[in-house]
Amino acid sequence: MTEHDCTVRELVDGTLATPAETLKPRLCDSDTGGDLHAQAATSADALEAAVAAASRVHTEESWTGLPLADRAAAVRRLAAELSVRADRLAAADSLDTGVPLTWTTALVGGRVGLLEQAAADLEAGWERTELTSAVGPADQWRLPWGPAAVLLPWNAPAPTVVTKTVDALLAGCPVVVKASEWAPHFSGPFAEAVQAAGLAAGLVQVVHGGREVGEALVTDPRVRAVSYTGGVAGGTEVARACAAQLKPADLELSGNNPVLALPDADPAEVAAEVAFGLQLLNGQVCVGPRRLVVPADRLDDHLAALDAALADVMLGRTDDPATTTGPLAHPGHRAHLERQVAAYAALGCDVRRYGTLPDGEGLFLQPTVVLADRGASLRDEVFGPVLLVRTYGDLDEAVASANDHAYGLVGYVFGADRDQARAVGRRLRAGLVTVNAVLRSGSDAPAVGSMWGASGLGTVGDGQGPAFFAGHRFVG
Repeated sequence: MTEHDCTVRELVDGTLATPAETLKPRLCDSDTGGDLHAQAATSADALEAAVAAASRVHTEESWTGLPLADRAAAVRRLAAELSVRADRLAAADSLDTGVPLTWTTALVGGRVGLLEQAAADLEAGWERTELTSAVGPADQWRLPWGPAAVLLPWNAPAPTVVTKTVDALLAGCPVVVKASEWAPHFSGPFAEAVQAAGLAAGLVQVVHGGREVGEALVTDPRVRAVSYTGGVAGGTEVARACAAQLKPADLELSGNNPVLALPDADPAEVAAEVAFGLQLLNGQVCVGPRRLVVPADRLDDHLAALDAALADVMLGRTDDPATTTGPLAHPGHRAHLERQVAAYAALGCDVRRYGTLPDGEGLFLQPTVVLADRGASLRDEVFGPVLLVRTYGDLDEAVASANDHAYGLVGYVFGADRDQARAVGRRLRAGLVTVNAVLRSGSDAPAVGSMWGASGLGTVGDGQGPAFFAGHRFVG
């Protein structure tokens, strides 16, 4: 990446600038471990200007007052400007997260492609449905809550900011995006695209900073809705702040996702899917498989299949097309994962690592399988390329083991008898349960699930993003 591509930018009331303040922690290049620069922070004055601008846009209806065709055209202009900068957005995410460029390119491209659907939904009048009744016509409206705050995660900032921004625009909300202090580099090309698209000043803004900036944004009464993606601790604080003002909160907080292999499951098929999910975004993805629960009498078969599926793991730089697993996002995250794996090893669990670490000082962690029957608990999520394996005797024990955690985002069931697998899937405590495949884009089946327990508040799946940013009003 060039120096220009690495520039962190804020966008406040239509003005593109470099954040005025810095934080003590410093960012590094995941590939090399080399120093980049200090984390950036938006000043209190600029943050106030951003919230005031969003409030003005909402009050004056600078966006919702436009004809639907004009709003759709603006979304298409934004899509075109993001497409021009897609390579830079992908490179920025690889720099910040360690995810191979092949993956970030595909993810960014896929999300930018969703803007055409949003434009079509606007043209179709997404916000209003006309109803008929015996006493005359009536209207069911979906109206924007008002200025919305979007707090981004560090593991996939560019795809997330595109998705949530488009969802907010479709619903009619001006949006203030707060970048993760650990992953800010998408902000340059993204803010440039917003400005070049000619959107109303204050409609889409980008700010930076740590907890203080996030807290100021979430607690501001002019902010009417908050969408947060990140860790449980941060999500809990957001929920507490939103509860004090009774404002809607959408919280996506990851999950400790089980993979339950039934006795008739093919170990090779299970291993192929699990190996894919284990390496997706270097394991730094909320829907990744975390715990594989297998029949005790088939453990050796499943371990042998995992050995075969992970034999071709290629650890390497983010810009190497051959890389299947890149470095982790930042030193603190790698150190945390290593401590978690070491704790299982200390309990006597067998730890198996795959692939060869590349030369140099990059933030690499080999994909790891832990035979965790000796582990006291599998309740804590391991947010990386680490799979915990536990055995079971009968199906009730398997379901109990799969559900033995505080989360409830996704679950996976594998079995030759698909009807039985679905029946077992209905017993898992998760909003989304898939059969014989890990979650990925391109499914032809519409799916909507709630986030249970520590996974957060709200729903995920087809059409759920815009729905959060809008309330309902019936007239008739």
